Amino acid sequence: MSTSESPSRAKAQSDIMVGRRIHDPEREAKGRRDLAEAKIQAAIERAVAAAPPLTPAQIKRLSGLLRTGGQK
Repeated sequence: MSTSESPSRAKAQSDIMVGRRIHDPEREAKGRRDLAEAKIQAAIERAVAAAPPLTPAQIKRLSGLLRTGGQK
């Protein structure tokens, strides 16, 4: 199974669809958050695999983006 179709991504997509079908906004919202996480994780994994090793300062700046939601 590829990263783009990981079990957590499939579960998140299922939660979105089931949440819509049974009118459960909390389940749908959880599915959307989990799907966003899976997509972000896959993008980070691709970027890190293609990049040269990062310095500790670069890692700190990038992890700060996650903590602040990308806001400066």
